Amino acid sequence: MALTIPKLPELTFEETSHTYRLDGLIIPSVTTLMKPLSQAYYGGIDAKVLNRAADRGTSVHSAIDLYCRFGIIDIEPELEGYFEAFKAWFKDYDVKPYATETRTYNKSLLYAGTVDMSCSERGVDTLVDFKTTAGFSAMLCGVQLEAYDRAQESHGVKYQNRAIIQIKKDGTYCRHTDFPPRTECWRVFTSLLNVSGFITKYSNK
Repeated sequence: MALTIPKLPELTFEETSHTYRLDGLIIPSVTTLMKPLSQAYYGGIDAKVLNRAADRGTSVHSAIDLYCRFGIIDIEPELEGYFEAFKAWFKDYDVKPYATETRTYNKSLLYAGTVDMSCSERGVDTLVDFKTTAGFSAMLCGVQLEAYDRAQESHGVKYQNRAIIQIKKDGTYCRHTDFPPRTECWRVFTSLLNVSGFITKYSNK
């Protein structure tokens, strides 16, 4: 039976400022909360390089979303290799998407994020995140997936597996499912959430 991914109209997202609001109240994003980990991994890379990578990722994610929802292929020529890599994974794993670019939040801990794809991979309900980066960090990805998974679980969505699909310019892909222990990833994420809350509470006093 296919997963039912709930729509959450009470959660809104402002793209330019990357701001999530729950019933009008700003709540932190997974990306923002994870900045200390991201800086530890990407800290030595030039900001311009990171910005170009972010723009590339946004374009590829948009193309995947469009393809999954409407069957339309619309991708810039210089990014066609990434899209071919996505299609190779899609075919190899008999992927059946349930939803793409799903905004979600944790009902009790009040943080938000966007799940790239909820799907069936060879009959297994899977939470998927796409990466177009040259490198892969199990540390970062494990914490990120755990945060998304727990948010979705708070709305009754339970996945059987989580995967990072690293799609590459040459048309190939790597499927990653080996991350640090889930309990450790969750402990790290809740620590980041607590630090963020502490700063918000006392920084202006």
